[in-house]
Amino acid sequence: MGKTICLPKLSEEMQEGTLLGWRVGVGDPVRKGLVIADIETDKATIELEADCDGVISALPAAVGETVPVGGVLAVISDDPQGCREVSADCRETGSMSPAAEQRAAELGLDTATLVGSGPGGRIVLEDVERVAGVSSGATEPMRETPEKPAKLKKSVKIRRIMARKMTEGWRTIPHFYVTYAIDMTDVIRFRKDLGITINSFVLAAAARTLREHPWVNSWWVDGEAVEQPNVNIVMAVATDRGLYNPVLKDCSGMSLKEISRRAAELVDRAQRGRLLPEDLDAGTFTITNMGMLGVESFRAIITPPQAAVLAVGTVRGEVIVDDHGEPAVATVARMTLAADHRILDGADAAEFMMTLKSYLEAPITLLTCDYGDEGS
Repeated sequence: MGKTICLPKLSEEMQEGTLLGWRVGVGDPVRKGLVIADIETDKATIELEADCDGVISALPAAVGETVPVGGVLAVISDDPQGCREVSADCRETGSMSPAAEQRAAELGLDTATLVGSGPGGRIVLEDVERVAGVSSGATEPMRETPEKPAKLKKSVKIRRIMARKMTEGWRTIPHFYVTYAIDMTDVIRFRKDLGITINSFVLAAAARTLREHPWVNSWWVDGEAVEQPNVNIVMAVATDRGLYNPVLKDCSGMSLKEISRRAAELVDRAQRGRLLPEDLDAGTFTITNMGMLGVESFRAIITPPQAAVLAVGTVRGEVIVDDHGEPAVATVARMTLAADHRILDGADAAEFMMTLKSYLEAPITLLTCDYGDEGS
């Protein structure tokens, strides 16, 4: 008898997933909760766990294969006798699991020097990778002189999802754009003092601005604008596999420090391919920053059903005229709000941008006591 492990449905829109890699092989003993595979869905890369104890008896899905929701990925034998036979075979022959054996060969390890932690002292995949100093899914052992990693290919699935969303947004949403030049001189100064990124200041300013202009924090649903109760800011994060959009949820009341910490965690998980499906749901407003690429200004496409997206350009020195009519140099960034004209009009967009500008040109307002512990 065996128990099948099928691809779960992790979101309403999810229809399929792609098998990125196995962490076990046929014949490997597993326990409930052990991660056995990495799956890429339309939302994120997830770790698939075994939901029972037993021995892997079949892996019908191949690496790189796209499997529909409900499709069989693995079969786990729940026959205790089968488990005992595998353990006994290990004790008698001193063999490893197939996955561990292959991994050891890839890493150039002598299996005779390894100590197994599996049933009956069997060498399993985790034993090999622990000795090699690498994690599951890695392709090279740790070396004293690190080699330049091979460049990963962009995910075709992520490209398809992005193409579908952007095409829908461009075709169905009547866009208009409002651009403001914002003096970031004080943000730069505070950034150095606090060790907080420019992007975190923009996130914090946007969170507070959305709280003051809740109509911008709306969705277009069934032909009408619906104001959303929580401010959930989507961050566009470029990775080796493509563009991910993790969501900084319920952030209108967060302190600048908390926003910086939470945003850094999401970016790190996106870069490592460890975002969870819930990390990408329920976004109400998007910020995309291309300043680090030297882009001075650009216009972004709104992601349905959101009402707007903020495009942030690079920070650069510019000659301006000060309050006394004299030329001066200021550090300026151009930010463009793309807005859905079914939900917002020009005055709405301008008022939003003026409030955003006021926070970023006087960032001390983001450090006040009602916005977290920085003001204390």
